[in-house]
Amino acid sequence: MPEYEVKSYDESFIEKQVEIGTTFADRWISYGQSNVEQVKANYARDTFDPETRLYCFKGEVMVGYIGANIVEVDVEEEKIKRAQTRLAFVLPGHEGAFDLLHDQLLDVLKQKEVDEIETPQTVLNDNYYELAEKLGFSKTRSAGEIFLCDLAKMNSFETKHEIIDYNHEIDAEQVKQQLNATYPNLEGEVLDNYVNRMATNENLVTYKVIKDGDEILSFCATTSGNAEATAQTSLLIGKSSELKRHLISDALSTLKAKGFKQAVIYLNLELEVEKEESEDFKAVGFEHVASVDILTKKL
Repeated sequence: MPEYEVKSYDESFIEKQVEIGTTFADRWISYGQSNVEQVKANYARDTFDPETRLYCFKGEVMVGYIGANIVEVDVEEEKIKRAQTRLAFVLPGHEGAFDLLHDQLLDVLKQKEVDEIETPQTVLNDNYYELAEKLGFSKTRSAGEIFLCDLAKMNSFETKHEIIDYNHEIDAEQVKQQLNATYPNLEGEVLDNYVNRMATNENLVTYKVIKDGDEILSFCATTSGNAEATAQTSLLIGKSSELKRHLISDALSTLKAKGFKQAVIYLNLELEVEKEESEDFKAVGFEHVASVDILTKKL
């Protein structure tokens, strides 16, 4: 009898899948695990392909799993099929299941005529960057930069302006306008949903604004992060660096008071607005710690 057996998707596997994924989310700042209800909702969508979810068992016990999403993309004026995966998550002591899950996923993807597979990785996530390279993946592009702040070492900034709580009923339209002006591709229903979700995010820790009369000058939101004692700056817009630094330091002070030890921000430095914003975060105490890279392998 083989040591491990790989099985195809069954809804009864989701609870254990989430349990295994949570062991990684608890220590990786760049990975968040959806709860059981959220996973079931995602898998109920028409776009979900159960054949791209594989689970590894030792006897009756699930010890790991792997998944992928297949999308069609344009590459040099040609449409190709690309699969996206985080690689296999396996419990300690069952490292042999890692390669087995990957190899069987590749077999599934080749049957579906997928041209290439890619995975987002950072050197902060255990040895997964190295594991990806051993599997034949190589970096093709960067997806962003990770900055961390030790809240015990943060710097404080103030302005003459008062900081108040965000009021969704009053402030939402101005927030939408300023977001669209900053990120023109964020518009319409996508913009509406983004602003509404942020206001009702169950992980929201702080959401503050600075106003001059009725005009919003700056706004900033933070959420509890994936890893324990880590929070994330999820949203920051402001009409000046002075205003943004005031809001960031105020948010970090609140996070520190609530028991968080560090804060993280993900920035795309290819966008001029976020490149400039990185200087504001660094002034308050954030340091660049790693990149999120996209590694790709041809099939």
